[in-house]
Amino acid sequence: MDHYHVIAWGLHLMQDVRTTLQTIHRKKFEVKHVLQKPANQLTAKEFEKLQPCFEAFPEVKVAWKIIHQLRKVYWQENWKKAESQLRKTIWWCEQSCIPEMKDLAKTLKRRKEHILNYYISKTTNAMTESLHSRFETMKRLHCGIRNVERFAKRLMFCLLPFSILTEIFTQRV
Repeated sequence: MDHYHVIAWGLHLMQDVRTTLQTIHRKKFEVKHVLQKPANQLTAKEFEKLQPCFEAFPEVKVAWKIIHQLRKVYWQENWKKAESQLRKTIWWCEQSCIPEMKDLAKTLKRRKEHILNYYISKTTNAMTESLHSRFETMKRLHCGIRNVERFAKRLMFCLLPFSILTEIFTQRV
């Protein structure tokens, strides 16, 4: 399991907690994007923006702290420390009285081995995701695929590394 998707799932569940509470209590806080950022990257102004939300909804603060603990899994230097941090995160999830975080704990337990495999190979599927994103963008810009050959040529041209393109265009024939 790629760490991007693990964190994204946790963030999704945290946002579910926030939106549910805001709907029930009819209080709106514009903190969605601030909550997505890692705690160590928040400015003082952003942290101040979070405080009213945390005071109104302590569950959001708990969920936010749990996601920070989950991020720490990927900041560890080896498998053993990561495994320890993951167990700690699962414990935090289970101790919270938040159904979404309990669901996160179940997912983390079920995918524990896959999550920790990151420390064996240190590989991610970021390159594949990037290529897929570029492909989808090209398809969207092309308004679908009418001429497959032209689309394939354009796709190849757009996916070539810049160094190869400059070499192709600077060659004299």
